[in-house]
Amino acid sequence: MSVTKIRATVAAGHPDTAAAAAAVMADGGNAVDAAIAAICTSFTAEPVLTGAGGGGFMLVSAPDRPACLLDGFARMPSGPPAPDSLKPVAIDFGDTVQTFHIGRASVASPSLPAMLFEAHRRFGCMPLREVLSPAIEAARHGIRLNRLQASFLGLLEPILSDTETARRLFRQGKNGKALPVEGELFRNPDLANTLEMLAIEGIAEMYHGDLARQIVRACAPEGPLRMRDMQAGQMHTRAPLTTPLLKGMLLTNPPPSSGGILISYAAALLERLPDSRKGEPLRMAEALHAASNLRRNGFDEGIHRTGFAAAVLDKQRLDHDAQQLEYITGRSGYAEPGNRLGSTTHISVIDHDGMAVSLTSSNGEGSGIVVPGTGIHLNNMLGEEDINPLGFHALPAGTTLSSMMAPSIFMQHGRPRLILGSGGSNRLRGAITQVLTRMVMDGEDVETAVHAPRLHNEWRQLDVEPGLLRDSDRQRLQEAGWRLHEWQRQSVYFGGVHAIAIDSGGGVSASGDPRRGGAVACP
Repeated sequence: MSVTKIRATVAAGHPDTAAAAAAVMADGGNAVDAAIAAICTSFTAEPVLTGAGGGGFMLVSAPDRPACLLDGFARMPSGPPAPDSLKPVAIDFGDTVQTFHIGRASVASPSLPAMLFEAHRRFGCMPLREVLSPAIEAARHGIRLNRLQASFLGLLEPILSDTETARRLFRQGKNGKALPVEGELFRNPDLANTLEMLAIEGIAEMYHGDLARQIVRACAPEGPLRMRDMQAGQMHTRAPLTTPLLKGMLLTNPPPSSGGILISYAAALLERLPDSRKGEPLRMAEALHAASNLRRNGFDEGIHRTGFAAAVLDKQRLDHDAQQLEYITGRSGYAEPGNRLGSTTHISVIDHDGMAVSLTSSNGEGSGIVVPGTGIHLNNMLGEEDINPLGFHALPAGTTLSSMMAPSIFMQHGRPRLILGSGGSNRLRGAITQVLTRMVMDGEDVETAVHAPRLHNEWRQLDVEPGLLRDSDRQRLQEAGWRLHEWQRQSVYFGGVHAIAIDSGGGVSASGDPRRGGAVACP
């Protein structure tokens, strides 16, 4: 069941992921404990969407203390990669073929575990070994693949079979000769041992000890990852990007990530349009298109500059840009780097005390490099075009890569009203914007808003899920210069928003997005 009225709640991308969080809260853990249990369980339940070799962001809002954003995303390593060492791999999506880049030179620092352990140190209330227990059990004994996760494994088989260590981990079906299919167990006992070891010895082992040296050796000789990169600080604490809108305050991922700015910008434009335009697909299409066009003319170069978000979200600029939406027809579009799958997952949690956590993480598609004996599949963030818009290996050493991931919390009267986030590469910002505005601006409940059909813009083409457009909408969009691509069914392509809503009386409702296997659980 996807809607509940119990206060302590989790919405996530897999039933076992959500169940792990609920079990920890039932044993006395808080929302941060629950989020850590959930994401570490997702390493087995959602094995190509996230992992211990990846990165992510955690937004925490706790009563009586300032909200904070823990940034555990990938950082640019310091070593020179071997020339032409990124390996292109073509992935066939059926209607298109997309090339990803993998191999040792695609691996950036695996910062997610450092962020999780630091979050527990600051906010957790249960012993870490108990928090990690569901994840350790899941990795050791396995989780049966559902149809969606099995399809992801099949889709990425060229990556998951690229090296002997990857084949050893992922080929668990048909006597070790094929990837597991729906209904078969996926196990990662080496990862269970690694998590257990880290819970006992501490996270320093992964970044300063023998495990760190194993990770660096696995990336040699072509890769740029060095021991000094593992020993460097793996995470930053940032103030959330805070934007007043919709009679509340949106807290989201700040620069140097780009997704939070673009969501805040699009939502602010929508708020400025006349009430008579509510619910029109054209207004959403134009607002998302305007956000896409922000990435023209220096956006990606400027994302690391102090004051960049304030300049983009300046009130006068927003007022001007909203007025322009009333008159724009037939504009050219900006072609953003894309990722057809968007290998990302999200977890939203609220506990009995009102602590809210929004956590998004990714492993890219994975590099194909599994560190021997550890169960850690390392990320391919340096081979992702959509998070390297200035070119591969172009950033200075130590620079945080810019991500579209945008864990978000919408606040009213100083309390969380909506906790949400999404997977889906450059579609995730539109998915979040649409759910947010449907709920807060148009008054829909969380179940309706998450399940409602969505749209996504690429150039002046609009991808649209079935059931969104009326004949009058089609006519207006076409008159405004949009080419329509109407899908026959809802799709993982349009993101996966897992959201929790809290009403003024403390009642909770939640929805896991069916596009990405979403589930809701309560202790």
